[in-house]
Amino acid sequence: MSENLISVVDLGSSSLKFLIAEETEGNASIIGVGIVPSKSINKGVVVDLNKASEALVQAKKQAENMSGKKASPVYVTVSGAHIYSLNNKGVVIISKEGREISQEDIKRVEESAKVLLLQPNQRIIHVLPRQFIIDGQGGIRNPVGMSGIKLEEEVHIITGSSTALYNIEKCISMAGLDFDTFVAQSLSSSLSTVSEQEKELGVALLDIGAGTGDLIVYSNGNIAHSAVLPIGGEYITKDVAFGLRISLDEAENVKKNYGFVLTNRGEIPQGEVEMERIGLKDKLIVPYTEIGEIVSSRVDEILEGIRLELMKSGYWNSIPAGIVITGGCALLKGFTERASEILEIPSRVGLPRNDFALTNILNSPEYSASIGLVMYALENEKTLKRRPEFWKGLSWLKDLFE
Repeated sequence: MSENLISVVDLGSSSLKFLIAEETEGNASIIGVGIVPSKSINKGVVVDLNKASEALVQAKKQAENMSGKKASPVYVTVSGAHIYSLNNKGVVIISKEGREISQEDIKRVEESAKVLLLQPNQRIIHVLPRQFIIDGQGGIRNPVGMSGIKLEEEVHIITGSSTALYNIEKCISMAGLDFDTFVAQSLSSSLSTVSEQEKELGVALLDIGAGTGDLIVYSNGNIAHSAVLPIGGEYITKDVAFGLRISLDEAENVKKNYGFVLTNRGEIPQGEVEMERIGLKDKLIVPYTEIGEIVSSRVDEILEGIRLELMKSGYWNSIPAGIVITGGCALLKGFTERASEILEIPSRVGLPRNDFALTNILNSPEYSASIGLVMYALENEKTLKRRPEFWKGLSWLKDLFE
């Protein structure tokens, strides 16, 4: 990667986002943005290599033209039903004289934690540290220099389909780009929208875009659970199109401009909406209430799925800070209010951090993963500069240890 440049790609089902950031004297600014429709990514999976690479080239050119810089090797978000996660533990014995724990011991215990039976065709994306345990004493974040006999590490492991990941790498190569690192969508979004205080208290993050709902749960400051659910805004759009017998494009327009979710306390808009019929010149007139009923039915189904996943995770009662909702669907009027009612926990919209330039362009839940990906990449590059290469896979976020 170029010394001071960061390039990231957020592969969404509705749009592909390409960002170029520059770091100068410890301060980072986003200097280039490229956003193009994504017609070749479906629920996180490339379905047409040629079209996907063409879209990537277009987004790259937009970002390069705006920044005046050439793109560096790219960090890429990854999502989809092929993503799998679990918690695991590694154990090693500190055998050297003095029993003082070194970085090499950290490497050994991480390798021990990575020993697991993967599902067929799965590839490890992340091994994220949760806590270290020295001779039964837990809650340790950086054991280097401490003394002990037995060192354990609890980690959260995220894997993905080797085939799906290879196809994304192929697409990047076809676009004339070099690949750097995959980053889970939910992790990226949480970095830009969730505070450290919320993570310590216990919080969930839901990034719900067009094709998927990416969920991550933090407990005691550590990642406790993650999942990707096959739910997203495209299902709402299809319901609107089917229910009103209009085109998908018109349904998407209706959803974005007039859609809302019925809540226990929310006011129902009065009036009617005019929209285009399929193949007919005369307009269709639909009451706001009908649109709200269609949208709300699907949203309730989506939120019930999130509730079930949180209950299955075992952390539903361990997130007093509630749930942060980001992604395109977070813009749907009444969505977060309805989430509080169905999930029975506090809910808020997650906006990405605004300490980068161009935030007037990117200050929307739609860009949370993109901004978080820049933050991840910046920290990862700092880590590589200040630590040995073998430390790369372990120490991806300094706040977990320092």
